[in-house]
Amino acid sequence: MSIKTIMFVGHGRAGKDTACEYLSKITWLKNAGTTSKYLAEYVAMKLGIPVEEAYARRHESDDMRNIWYNAGNELREHGPTTLIRRALENGQITGGVRDHDEIVAAREEGIIDIIVWVDNNRVKPDPTVKFTERECDLIIPNHWSLEEFYRRIERFARFAGLPLRQ
Repeated sequence: MSIKTIMFVGHGRAGKDTACEYLSKITWLKNAGTTSKYLAEYVAMKLGIPVEEAYARRHESDDMRNIWYNAGNELREHGPTTLIRRALENGQITGGVRDHDEIVAAREEGIIDIIVWVDNNRVKPDPTVKFTERECDLIIPNHWSLEEFYRRIERFARFAGLPLRQ
């Protein structure tokens, strides 16, 4: 069996990082972190601030989200899967892409096995996300408690036949 690659996507603050972290905790797959982790260094350089500060501020306003999205576009000029490939060098679970072309290219290149939309009706739509759940393979709702979200991720992992930790 080949190692599977999984990408969690959705609006900002929907629970993508949490999904990546928890899936890694319950399976033997490694969490590479979301693509924001790999974009943070570039954004920090552009803004002239420390990487940790840039990462912490990524959701503070629509203007900041647009700075991040535009920085991502600059990196995607090297290829739409640039950030995804960088993440996958460090693990099999990633997320956080924003651009429609990233989703399409990841499928065409066969570098992601399944794309999961994290749906959370408690967060506002993120204008930097340029696709919808329609482009994804499945949806995991995150509308209720953290425990319920974890249970849904566990069911997804079992259904997908991922190697579970004991």
